[in-house]
Amino acid sequence: MLNHNLTKMKRSIGYCALCFCLLALWLSICVQTQTAQSPAISKSEFDVIEGVFHDGLGTYAEVTLANELIALARLSQTPFNVSRSRAKMMNAINQLPPLHASREVFEREIANIERAAKRGAAELLRFAAPASLIRVRHTPREFADAKAGDLRLEFNGRDELPVSVKTDKSHKVAVAEGQTPDIGAKWAERYFKVSARELNALISELGFKSMADLKSDYLNVARLVAEIMMRKLKLENCQLTDFSRARVGDLEAAKYLLRQLIYFKRGNDRSRVIIFDRATGEVHWDSLLESVSIEKLTADRISFLSSRPRNGHTIATEFGLKIDGRTVVSFQVKHRRGQSRGTVRQYEFSDITTRLRI
Repeated sequence: MLNHNLTKMKRSIGYCALCFCLLALWLSICVQTQTAQSPAISKSEFDVIEGVFHDGLGTYAEVTLANELIALARLSQTPFNVSRSRAKMMNAINQLPPLHASREVFEREIANIERAAKRGAAELLRFAAPASLIRVRHTPREFADAKAGDLRLEFNGRDELPVSVKTDKSHKVAVAEGQTPDIGAKWAERYFKVSARELNALISELGFKSMADLKSDYLNVARLVAEIMMRKLKLENCQLTDFSRARVGDLEAAKYLLRQLIYFKRGNDRSRVIIFDRATGEVHWDSLLESVSIEKLTADRISFLSSRPRNGHTIATEFGLKIDGRTVVSFQVKHRRGQSRGTVRQYEFSDITTRLRI
């Protein structure tokens, strides 16, 4: 009798194992079929989707931080509506194939921003103590005149505090108006004291009839950027296509650039900048540049990104300055993206992005 029961038990276990194997095989076939039926997306399509997602994530970070502040301070103020920014992110995610790896990455970034917002809200209230928070305003459209604040915190016991909310993944943070098509007033003049007259003269010297003519190809603007850096900083041992051995000849001009970068990190409204790391959920406040004593800086401590052309280009499209071997700022010249991809306008100048490293 015992042997008979053992035999039945073995058959039952064998049957279960067979069912399990058949189920695993079926699931594998389903996954392979789904993968085969899911249309692949090109890099340009993914870039557009990623851009939409991170645009939504930036707004989500702002309103989530605002709501965490409202909750921690126990304000009677109605929380901000996050549904619009969340819907934007979800719509972007849903544009990806079902098994695309970035689906999980994007979901993780949302969770990291939520965790960072909790930490950031607590740290902001500690920073403002003993003043008590009485109201939070969301001010994303008040960027005129290089204002940086996304939120404005009103207190009982101290002045209002503008807060600039940044999301970061690559250890870079943009300054106020740091992504701009205005290569003149908002870049050349702001950081290198290039007047409008000087700029026009340089454009003409480079062989272009006007700023519009220059901007017809973003590599033309990259050439302008290289020339301005070389001339205004009086760089030595430097070539247009190789900054690797460049050394500063005008230290005061370099110090002016660095002071301006710190100023415009916070913007004209002197915002408190809070940086959320999308990849880790960590909170940062300062850039590498803010740990440098600019007035004590010597020329031998300053060097540059090599800025050699790549991909068959005639000029590099990213330039940067290092202190003690660490990059503190980069300037990247970009061409049109999005709907302009694959059109005759694709290589027109879009913007120059100024980013500090953290």
